[in-house]
Order: sequence, then structure tokens, then C-alpha cells
Amino acid sequence: MARRWLNSVDVEVGENGAPLFDVAGCATLAGGTKTVASVSTPEPLVAISTPCRFVWIGALVDGDGNPLNTKPCFVGDSADQNIPILPSNYEGVVIRIDDASKLYVKVGVNNQGVVYRVFA
Repeated sequence: MARRWLNSVDVEVGENGAPLFDVAGCATLAGGTKTVASVSTPEPLVAISTPCRFVWIGALVDGDGNPLNTKPCFVGDSADQNIPILPSNYEGVVIRIDDASKLYVKVGVNNQGVVYRVFA
């Protein structure tokens, strides 16, 4: 057997030290567009508690994939929003979280925002 070094792997283990695996699929997905009215006030991604497995968040784009935002948006928790979503980031980011309402969006220009999908 050959051994290979992986730069970084996060593995969740149980109380007995055995690795835990998440192989269940998602039963539902929902999504939409989140626009934020003011640059001075970050807003929750969704208004009510939304249990989930993970959330995909990307930049607003038009039907041809052209950016609609003029500055980056930032995603994070209620205290700090420091994960950038650049205007051209149509690939988005995936955040593993148990409730989508824990995510907040901050914008660089009033009334800009993100698109999202919540996987539950």
C-alpha cells in the first residue's frame, strides 16, 4: 500500500475515535435572491429559521452570466461578514451550516446582493 500526503483534511470523529461519514442526500432545496437595502446594515440571508445541511451562495448575474453587482458582497455570521462574494463569482461558495438564518450578507452598494440555495 502506498501512502500519500494530503495537505489538509478535516475529518469529524465520534467519541470512539472512528471517522463519521455524511452520506445522506438532501431531501429539499430552496433558494432565491437576497438584496440588502443599506451598506451600513448587514441582513440575514433568510428571515426565519431554516434548518439545513449546507447553503450555496453566489453573485447576482443576468441571464448571460454577466455580473449585476458593482462591488463585492460579504457573507458571515451576525458579528462578522468576511467571506467575499466577488461580482464575477457565479460559481459561488458552499457553507456547511445547520440553519441558513445564521448567515448574514453585507453589501458594498445599496440594493445589491446574492443568490442562494438552501439544501436540507
